[in-house]
Amino acid sequence: MADSIPSVWHRRPALAGRGLVLVLLVAGGLCSWPCRADPGDFAAMPGLWKIVITPVDHGGRGKPAIEWRCVDEGADPWAAFAVIPLPALASCQRSNQHRSSTGLTWAVNCGGNSQGRGRVGFDSAEHYSAGIVLRDRGEIVRVEGRRRAACTSPSD
Repeated sequence: MADSIPSVWHRRPALAGRGLVLVLLVAGGLCSWPCRADPGDFAAMPGLWKIVITPVDHGGRGKPAIEWRCVDEGADPWAAFAVIPLPALASCQRSNQHRSSTGLTWAVNCGGNSQGRGRVGFDSAEHYSAGIVLRDRGEIVRVEGRRRAACTSPSD
């Protein structure tokens, strides 16, 4: 009887291997089940951010402006990243925001036919890109932010 147990495994090693592979595939599939990220799991690091804001007019880039912002872990960290200062957007209203741990999208309504979408997307905890596209004008602004350092005080 002791000889029969090893002989079964010698004759069926492929079956044992297939079973292990099947278990790993099922476990991997359950772990990667598509789901929405919790907006509370905000992916950006607090600190001093260098933000480059480039206006776009009919596909041509304007002169970039640089802003420095100290972003903390306040009640709504998205507020600091979704602010895109452009005089042309002063009268625009944001609505229908959708948040994830790495992105924010929203609808933009600037009156009349000037409607579109805005977005902020993080590709790492220390870098993001953002922009606004209007239906009647196309892309009107590009933004890139990169974390540069820790903030030294709340008044930074």
